[in-house]
Amino acid sequence: MKFFNAYLDIEHEGSVATYSASDEVVNELRTKSMGFWHASPGTTLSPSFGRPMGMHPDQLATLARSVNLARRTLFMVAEYRRPDGETLYAAFTSGDRTRTTQSYGGLLHAAEVEGELKIVASYKEDFDKASPPVHWRHSQGAEINLSGAPVAVRPLEAPTGQAAHQEDWEGLRDSVTGP
Repeated sequence: MKFFNAYLDIEHEGSVATYSASDEVVNELRTKSMGFWHASPGTTLSPSFGRPMGMHPDQLATLARSVNLARRTLFMVAEYRRPDGETLYAAFTSGDRTRTTQSYGGLLHAAEVEGELKIVASYKEDFDKASPPVHWRHSQGAEINLSGAPVAVRPLEAPTGQAAHQEDWEGLRDSVTGP
C-alpha cells in the first residue's frame, strides 16, 4: 500500500508539473516516476504524464485551464500468488481528473524485482465489456493473467462513482475467506 501511494504521489506531482513547471522539472519527475517501474524485455512502460518539451508558458497556462487534475484514489490492493509461487500485487486506482476520482481508472500490477517492489504492468477498464465484474484491458508492461481469487486484500475506500465499480470492489473485498 505504501509503495502504490508513493507512486501515486509522484505521478500526481508530475501531472501538475506538466501544466505548470519547467521542462527540467517535468523530466526530473518522469525519471522519479520511472524508478517505480520495471519493463520486462520486449515490453514498454512510461509514466502517465508528460508533454512536448519547449512549450511556451502561455501555452502551458492555456492547457492548465482545461484540466481539473486530482491525485488518483487508491481503492484497494489485492495480493495474488502466481502458479510459480511469485507474489503479485494489484492496485485498483481511480482516474486522475476531479470527475473520475470516485470511479475505477486503472489497475497497476507490482512484483518484486531484484529485491524491490516495481510496477510491471498497467491496465485500463475495458468499456466494451459489461461489468461487474470490471474487465480490464492491457495498457502497458507485462501481460498479467490473474486466475483465481486473491490470497489477501486491503480495502481502503470503495469507488462510489459507478455502481458496477462499487459492486466489483465489494466482491473482491469479500472474496478472501478467513484463515
